[in-house]
Amino acid sequence: MPSPVSVLPEARSPKPSQRDERYRLARARALCQARAMTHFDIVRVDPADHLLVRSWLAAQESVQEHDFRGLSPWHPLGALTGLVVHDPDSRREKWAAVCDGEVLGYLNLNLSDRDNTHLVGFEAGVRPDSRRHGIGSALLRHAEERAAEEGRTAICTWLAVPHEDSPDVRGDGGPFLIGNGYQRSLEAAVRVCELAAVDEEALDRLWDECGEKSREFELTTFHGVPDDRLIDGMAYLHQRMYTDMPLGEWDLQEGRITADTVRQWERQRLLRGQLNIQTAVVHKESGDVAGFTEIQVHAAEERHAWQGNTIVDPRFRGHKLGTLLKIANQRRLERMRPFMRYVWTGNAESNTQMIAINEAVGYRLAGHETVFQKKIG
Repeated sequence: MPSPVSVLPEARSPKPSQRDERYRLARARALCQARAMTHFDIVRVDPADHLLVRSWLAAQESVQEHDFRGLSPWHPLGALTGLVVHDPDSRREKWAAVCDGEVLGYLNLNLSDRDNTHLVGFEAGVRPDSRRHGIGSALLRHAEERAAEEGRTAICTWLAVPHEDSPDVRGDGGPFLIGNGYQRSLEAAVRVCELAAVDEEALDRLWDECGEKSREFELTTFHGVPDDRLIDGMAYLHQRMYTDMPLGEWDLQEGRITADTVRQWERQRLLRGQLNIQTAVVHKESGDVAGFTEIQVHAAEERHAWQGNTIVDPRFRGHKLGTLLKIANQRRLERMRPFMRYVWTGNAESNTQMIAINEAVGYRLAGHETVFQKKIG
């Protein structure tokens, strides 16, 4: 009797003979249901296998549409570029649970080789009509086996969770993860800024108030690689993000960020077609970078943008720099992308100071996320 699941590290899904894609998928689904999904393969997603990639994308889209409505949208181009643009500091493995040529579930692994080499991050999902057949359990087991093979001691995932603040979110993998030994390690909130709804007069008043308290500092806005006078200071502050932001019980350890790391990040964004809009603030007397913020626009996306890191050096806090940075960068985004409508951000629920800044510049609560983590080995 065949095993219910096999792992084929470099195998491709079977090549269907039918040319009509709809017929092929309908036939594959019927076959899997007829066999009660007693067998499926977990295979590495090969970018050259176009039918597999197409089904892999469709599986991810079906999960996002069913489970996470009302949150920041999923776009297939981001998944596609992740298949072919390799990160020099991190290995990103894409796996799929395949039955008769159709992807029923997916597993995306992130194995950092620069820092936090004890940790594996993952994202997993199963098509809504293919659940309750052991696919999610098999993918989770595969993730943990890969983590153990790499000598990692912890594995984690970020997951949007149902909440009264986000009634359209109905995917609830939390109990499943807890039942498999995971713990809630960090509670976070998702907020969105609808740019057209921002009270610009109130923002002007806030800008003037911040300007009065920040006369010792100079603002500069740009996109792409920071210039030489900024890049070392920004690398230092990027590194501080690992330790300055609230982490709860999430086992994220200090990173090693250099100017070359920042250059590599921007190179990766260029290859993925991402725009990174940034504003930094410099202390005039010392020339030190006192803080920065960033907003990222993904390729082929003209309605939604994503807030990246925001940080102010502890030496220079108390001058309203965080608020100043946010307003300047938000307005820079609107000038560069006049049709942009939404900016999304997330914060640990305990990060009350940053939440207050975000709400002051127009962000409103949209949902909740949790980091689920498990110690292994």
